[in-house]
Amino acid sequence: MQINHAFGKITLAVTLQMLASVASAAGFVNNGAAWMQMSPDAKSAYIQGVNDASNFLFINDDLATALVKLARTRCLIAQKTTAAILSDRITTAYTKEPGFANVPPNVVYIAKMAIVCRDFINEERTRIGLPPLQ
Repeated sequence: MQINHAFGKITLAVTLQMLASVASAAGFVNNGAAWMQMSPDAKSAYIQGVNDASNFLFINDDLATALVKLARTRCLIAQKTTAAILSDRITTAYTKEPGFANVPPNVVYIAKMAIVCRDFINEERTRIGLPPLQ
């Protein structure tokens, strides 16, 4: 069990780093330093856009992806999550988790929301016979 857990952490770290290199572009918010330079209102507006884009259901989403998006949306509504709360989650991740320092906010959002909304995600997966995420 310990090996699987460690492997999962390594896989997540590698995936986040790969996503960061793909998402990185000059002039955009690409990392924690750029995020921390933004005003609170700019952070809230930015992460609201990330949230909306990340949870939009596309016709070509595979079933597992669509379920995660649906579950995150249900989770956000149930928890009465605001853009300011999402912004605080991203800021907290950047300030307390050094592993996120060099990844863009959208990657931090996906990673943190997978944790915050895990129960909702697993409920949706179980409903159609998929195994729960760990």
